[in-house]
Amino acid sequence: MGFKLKMRKKNEIPILDVIGEVTGENIRKITHKLDYFRKGSFETVAVDLSGTTFIDSHGLGAFIYCWRMLEEQGRKLVFLSPQGFVRTMFSGTNLDKIFKILESEEDL
Repeated sequence: MGFKLKMRKKNEIPILDVIGEVTGENIRKITHKLDYFRKGSFETVAVDLSGTTFIDSHGLGAFIYCWRMLEEQGRKLVFLSPQGFVRTMFSGTNLDKIFKILESEEDL
């Protein structure tokens, strides 16, 4: 599967759709988009992981960094619909205890 990013909004909340594998090869593209959202005035930023099949340590590090930066500003990073390996990885690393994970974008 190829890698794709799509930016969109729902109810004034920016959503970054991440499709494919999140690896060191494409993490710069993701961090660039998340930095764009982080530098804006959005109270909540969402990352849709429903189409994400894999996240390596580089991807996890980028998500943790962005989550921390937004938290320090009193803002939120939420994750939508992680599936399969990604959900298991969040659970196995206890990131599901610190990240806000929603089942669908209707929960935003």
